[in-house]
Amino acid sequence: MILLRSPQMLQTLERTLRKDIPESLKVYGTIFHMNLGNPFKLEALVDKWPDFKTVIVRPQEQEMRDDLDHYTNTYQVYSKDLQSCQNALKSSDVINWKQHLQIQGLQSGLNEVIKNVAKEKSVQVKMTNRNLYLISETLNRHAPDEQTGAKSNYKTQKPKKDM
Repeated sequence: MILLRSPQMLQTLERTLRKDIPESLKVYGTIFHMNLGNPFKLEALVDKWPDFKTVIVRPQEQEMRDDLDHYTNTYQVYSKDLQSCQNALKSSDVINWKQHLQIQGLQSGLNEVIKNVAKEKSVQVKMTNRNLYLISETLNRHAPDEQTGAKSNYKTQKPKKDM
């Protein structure tokens, strides 16, 4: 995996991920904040550059001091190719499977990839699912291509006001 160090590379990555929202939203949002000063001290890795298939965002190594802290040891994953993703997750220099950790992503098929890699590494995993709600104004602001009228598989609606 290639560690993206330059601001230009991170800005290019952000623009590219923006085109794949909503699937890339977890990683896109993280890269967005990294480009605004990286307040959480994260780093981005890609399988190849510039035509990446897999992006993994993780804390900088010096930030992952506590092996039992799965909040700090959180990884965000986005991949255009689940085989590429599986290869990246297997790499010992990408994810420290000896720590308690979280791997977050929004793609179907990612759970199976994580299960397969964990099984191969003899690591027990607990899978949880969370729902992500996104209002259409936010989607339009960050993914303006959705405004062109192209059919989307995602249902957007205004949130209901509390009574």
